[in-house]
Amino acid sequence: MRTSARAWWALGVLVGGYLALAVVAGVPRSPLTVPLPTGARPPAWTAHLANAARLDRVGRDGLIAIAWILVVTVLLGFAAVAAEAWAQRVRLSAVLTAAGASLAISVAAPLLLSRDVYTYAGYGRVDAIHHRNPYLVPLSAFPHDAFVALTPGQWLHGHSHYGPLFALASAAIARAWPGSPGATILAFKLLAGVAIAAATGLAGLAAARTRPERAPLAAALVGLNPVLVVHTVGGGHVDALIAAPLAAAATVAVTRPRPASAAAFGITVLLTAACLLKMAILPVLVLWLVCVGRARRGRALAVHLTAIAGAAIGSAVPYAAGWRTLRPFATLGGVEAWASPSHLVGHVMHATGAVEVAFLVAFVALAWRLARRGDVADPALWGITLLLLALSMPYLLPWYAAWFAPILGLLVDDTLLLAGALTTGVLALTLIPADPFRGLTTPAVMDGVHYGAASVLLVVLLLVASRLLGSGQGTPARLSSTSTETVPSGRV
Repeated sequence: MRTSARAWWALGVLVGGYLALAVVAGVPRSPLTVPLPTGARPPAWTAHLANAARLDRVGRDGLIAIAWILVVTVLLGFAAVAAEAWAQRVRLSAVLTAAGASLAISVAAPLLLSRDVYTYAGYGRVDAIHHRNPYLVPLSAFPHDAFVALTPGQWLHGHSHYGPLFALASAAIARAWPGSPGATILAFKLLAGVAIAAATGLAGLAAARTRPERAPLAAALVGLNPVLVVHTVGGGHVDALIAAPLAAAATVAVTRPRPASAAAFGITVLLTAACLLKMAILPVLVLWLVCVGRARRGRALAVHLTAIAGAAIGSAVPYAAGWRTLRPFATLGGVEAWASPSHLVGHVMHATGAVEVAFLVAFVALAWRLARRGDVADPALWGITLLLLALSMPYLLPWYAAWFAPILGLLVDDTLLLAGALTTGVLALTLIPADPFRGLTTPAVMDGVHYGAASVLLVVLLLVASRLLGSGQGTPARLSSTSTETVPSGRV
């Protein structure tokens, strides 16, 4: 397979677009950046290039227009690369090279679009610097902390919403660079970049083991995806860390390991680690345990459950303080109704809470049907379940694409694959500009998210649900080429 001239052009547009976005972010008070804590400075290289391009003379409205043009450009470039990969006109090596360059640029760029990393750093400093328990003591208890001073208000009065494994990682970063806010921010971004890079390679490897012709597409959907490169890595989000163990578990799972084997045990360990970062992957872990249980090997299931309990208890011991320690297990770490189809419907019906609960109940019902009728050991079913979860939640932030993007390349059903890719594209267009210097998102951006993006994603959710339910004669079982079950022609 050769890489076509069109693919090379598209790859060049992508890498050049990501570089251009980093340069625009180097302009003071850029619409792509966030205010920095005292003692931190933006990367000098972006400021120098921005000055050389005379972007410092462009007003804010002009910079917003430039930012939008660049985001749309990289989305078009991404779509072109995906189309060429679909047509088998891109080599995996070309995708991986471009992905490496894109992720490196995003890591080296200023912090992009979100201040969530300040929340992570704040929780880490509560533990490592202030010697308190982040599951008991809110960030508001330390108003003079450099990171807490810039943390969004909705996070100040609550406790940590993240898993104990991420709490330990955040504390380690805070402990390593206690007096350097800039190094702390870079550490979170680097961690996110390495995780997405690993997920990119693993997604390509998993596809290569099942459908080799899809390996470049599978890798591109992760490592070249604007929502992951710009939003997730550029913002240093914890969700990036989920992608790596999830992709690793999927790579092992496509080999169809026996439940009592070491490989199957490794899948359990990887999925447990992902859950202990953030509980979004819990449905996949449950599906995997159902697979182990269906094998009717009680001893193997007991070993898997023991490993899960040991990892959960071991990571939670430093923070054990009664029921509050279990807070992360009751949330997916979100507190904002962003781009949510359920919130849109609830707002229109003037019954937001009831509708959001109904959407989650519908997700559970559909996931249950998938588990009963589908091959629960199939990573493609995991990806569809996580896509459904993201679309059904009361809040859907751009970086949640990291939950399902690493598995999209394994899907046989083209409609479902396109639905997942479209979801990432829609999410990539949100949060620009975030207007972080006022601490609030502008009404225009919020309207675009709640009525524009959420409307499109509602249609995607209905499409995915109807595709899975088929004609109502049962849930299709075969989602990827790893499945050993088949369905009639014309079904998923």
